[in-house]
This record gives sequence, structure tokens and C-alpha cells, in this order.
Amino acid sequence: MTKNELIAAISEEAAKTKADLSAVLASLAAVAAKSLSAGSEVTLGGIGKLAAVKRDARQARNPSTGAMLDVPAKTIVKFKVAKDLADAVA
Repeated sequence: MTKNELIAAISEEAAKTKADLSAVLASLAAVAAKSLSAGSEVTLGGIGKLAAVKRDARQARNPSTGAMLDVPAKTIVKFKVAKDLADAVA
């Protein structure tokens, strides 16, 4: 499902305009980014939880050449699915 398809589906379900929902999704992304960069988690009730996690530096192998590479440490975003959603899909 693309962003536009999601907006259209929610628009029909909630009887809201697509423009309003597009603004809400943009705001959600901005607030989530700000919260995650500050070190907080973002919980989306019934959907899941976003959390910023530090990944340590490591060595990796280039599969095509076999050469070893140094991969620097970085912060990534992990998503954990809520139990209700996981049960609904299963």
C-alpha cells in the first residue's frame, strides 16, 4: 500500500479529506523524527513502537569482491509490531 492509497483508505473510513490526512501523516513523520532523534520512543497504539537503536561499528564482507569493509557505528530506527496487529494478520 502506498502513501496515497493509505490516505485514500483512511479518508473513506474516517470521512475526512485527503488533504487533512496528508497533513496529519506529514506531521506524524516530523514529530516521530524529532522524538526519535531526542532518544524517545514513539508508540502508535494498536500498530507498534518505533525506537532509535545504536548499532556498533563492525566489519563486513563485500559479497562480490570478498574484500573486508569497515562499517561505522550509526543510529537506526527499529519497529516492533503490536501484539493486536500481529494477531490480526496471523
